[in-house]
Amino acid sequence: MENAFIILFGFTMLYIAATSRLAAHINVLVLQGILLFLICFLDMNEFSILNFLFIAFETLLIKSIIIPRFLGGLIKRTKEYRDTEANIHHFYSLFISTVILFGGFLISNLNMPAMKLINPLYFGVSIAVIIISLFFITIKHKVISNVIDFITMENGIFLLSLSVAKEMPMIVNLGVLLDLFIAVFILGLLVKHINTKFDDLEIAHLSDLRDCEYVD
Repeated sequence: MENAFIILFGFTMLYIAATSRLAAHINVLVLQGILLFLICFLDMNEFSILNFLFIAFETLLIKSIIIPRFLGGLIKRTKEYRDTEANIHHFYSLFISTVILFGGFLISNLNMPAMKLINPLYFGVSIAVIIISLFFITIKHKVISNVIDFITMENGIFLLSLSVAKEMPMIVNLGVLLDLFIAVFILGLLVKHINTKFDDLEIAHLSDLRDCEYVD
């Protein structure tokens, strides 16, 4: 069951590649948060109330509720419902993402001495998710899309930490959570100011903000 959730987590990236609707991307973030909670819960060797509460707080509350609601509010305020101006057509984006994910599955099946120290499926899928997220960030122009892709990359890093940081997962995940908080809310402020000064939320406008007067 745990492996099925990991595989489903990887396939959520293909759905992001196949659709331009930002609301659908946010729904994927909700699903990823739930899947990460289930994966963490099933992966717990010894049940601990502290670890359980921390995992539930990080995955269900932060990743599945607070951040998606925050981004949903940004979409409503900016009225940016789709990202149709990527450098690569959705079909080719989906194809490239599928190849990367398939490569992740191949990595998980490699019989290497180093792979005995980690869970191969965790490692392969998480690396694929990180690479796909970076790929999305480079081809998309909307700031909100980049924020969503950054969060999926952080989710991939979270999954990667489960495979390589068994001895201190709480410390690693706390660092990931802190980075996520800082990035999302700072980028949220950027979205607010871009929307105030410009008609759209193109990444290119970030370089023009320094020449604009501050608007409270």
